[in-house]
Amino acid sequence: MRIEPVSVPGFGFELKDVSPAAREGPAKGPSGALAPLLGAGEVWLALPGRPQAWRAQGPPFLTVLELSRQAVELARAVELGEARFEFEPAGVRPVLTLDLKGQRAKTGPTGTWFPLEPGALLSALFQLGEALGLAFAEAHRVQVSNPYLVELTERCREGLSHLRGARKPPEAEGEARERKSAPARGESRPLKVPGRLRRLRFEKLWEQRGLDEPEEARLLVGRHGPVYCAPGLACAFSRKDGAELWRRSASLGVAASADGHAVAADGARVFGFTGRGAGARWLHDHDGIPLGPLLLRQDGLLLTLSEDRTAVAFAEATGREVWRLAPPRTQRGWLATQGHRALLSTDSGYLYGLDLEDGQVRYRLRSPMPFHGAPVPWGKRFLAILGRGSHWAMLLSDAHTGEALWTHEPDLTLPSTPLPMGPRVFLAGMRDEDGLLVCLDSRGRKVWERALHLGPGPYALAPLPRAVVVTSASGAAARVSLSGQVDWRVGAAGEPLIAALPARTARDVTLVAGEVVRAVDPRGGQVLAEVRAGVGLVALQADVRLNLYFLDDAGTLAAYRLGSHFAVVE
Repeated sequence: MRIEPVSVPGFGFELKDVSPAAREGPAKGPSGALAPLLGAGEVWLALPGRPQAWRAQGPPFLTVLELSRQAVELARAVELGEARFEFEPAGVRPVLTLDLKGQRAKTGPTGTWFPLEPGALLSALFQLGEALGLAFAEAHRVQVSNPYLVELTERCREGLSHLRGARKPPEAEGEARERKSAPARGESRPLKVPGRLRRLRFEKLWEQRGLDEPEEARLLVGRHGPVYCAPGLACAFSRKDGAELWRRSASLGVAASADGHAVAADGARVFGFTGRGAGARWLHDHDGIPLGPLLLRQDGLLLTLSEDRTAVAFAEATGREVWRLAPPRTQRGWLATQGHRALLSTDSGYLYGLDLEDGQVRYRLRSPMPFHGAPVPWGKRFLAILGRGSHWAMLLSDAHTGEALWTHEPDLTLPSTPLPMGPRVFLAGMRDEDGLLVCLDSRGRKVWERALHLGPGPYALAPLPRAVVVTSASGAAARVSLSGQVDWRVGAAGEPLIAALPARTARDVTLVAGEVVRAVDPRGGQVLAEVRAGVGLVALQADVRLNLYFLDDAGTLAAYRLGSHFAVVE
């Protein structure tokens, strides 16, 4: 089998002997899987004016495997902005010298320089690995699952996906808008019932005990089940039986996201993980700062916080630290992303807008009061809460330029995180020992405010179609329409929790957190089910199948599934 280069520069290869063992599939053990790939052949490189500028005899798989590793090193040199890169392709002469700044190259120490774009060579290197994997798979289909071929093709596929780099919008247009994510796979759909839903029944599925640092942990929902993220531990569990899918732990912290990406740090190294694999995808030397547990993914970067104040960005593919920002005189910071900006608000009264691509501080907002909480994206703008004592305010700024558009002082204490919905934004808090929900328009003008009568704050907000659900720490909740009408209200459900948790809606059922978690009809407010969670509840999640996950302050993660539902047919 002979494959010619499809472009210049480009690689071609010839497989002269595919081992007969390949027909039987890879045997167990490393040697059994590798043996079918070690057939004889050759690989060559075509350059402008030279159809075979470089040539390597021997098993093509081993040659291509080494070339893919060198391609990763070349990609790292391009990312770092190095001026020169020199290597022997797969350890075979002649040496290829690249002038990365001048976009030219030469072969051997006395060769003549010729034009060569580093990106074109990188593309050819990664495409070679994909082409070889496809050739083996087409020759013998059983090799599709060969772990060596899978590793090679995944490395090359990932390298190709990152050649485009981060998208940088035109500075004049100000494209700092949050991305509208595509509909999630298997998104939550309403329960199929013949009439009006009247009662649900949940049954316990499984329980995991003894999880570390639950009061500082985040509970997320991944594709296969819940993901637990604490400062020193991150792990994922199967939604069916609670089996551990993966676990990451490190002495200086772990940052993880719901999709399985994780960054772990110890005293000497930082590691990057993806999915269920036990081994790290990359590792680098580390200066010993703690990381996590927050992890954000944006434009090929993994962003996290160190000691809740220093923002750090790693390249997702290679693990190289792209940038770092340590604000002065800061004890607490909150990180968010919006379009091509990273936003870092601090308790020292500064909010930084950074360019995601290189970490340059494009603007710095100064406030006489400290910020509280992460900035909340709203179109091309963002909202932020700032205050001290009984004096609080909400700020709206342009996310691209940092220009402050308006500031509203709602005369509230214990304000919630703002919730933007369409052209309006909602904020809940306390005034005169009662809860109040305030609605503002896009210019910061008050549209209406409504008394909540939900007991003492703080409160949490969650969106519903054409309405907002306000919840308190006691488990009381109210639905308020966009026009300001209180559609329904449910009372307290036991002793107050440590903090107010936002309501979760799945399959057209709204779940209100409290000592007793209640499933509520989001339209009429009827209580459909009750599940006792305990006064130590610190996190509540629900997935697209209406499985419930409770995390308490003792480190117990409990899962419940929908056992049955009853409806009245009219």
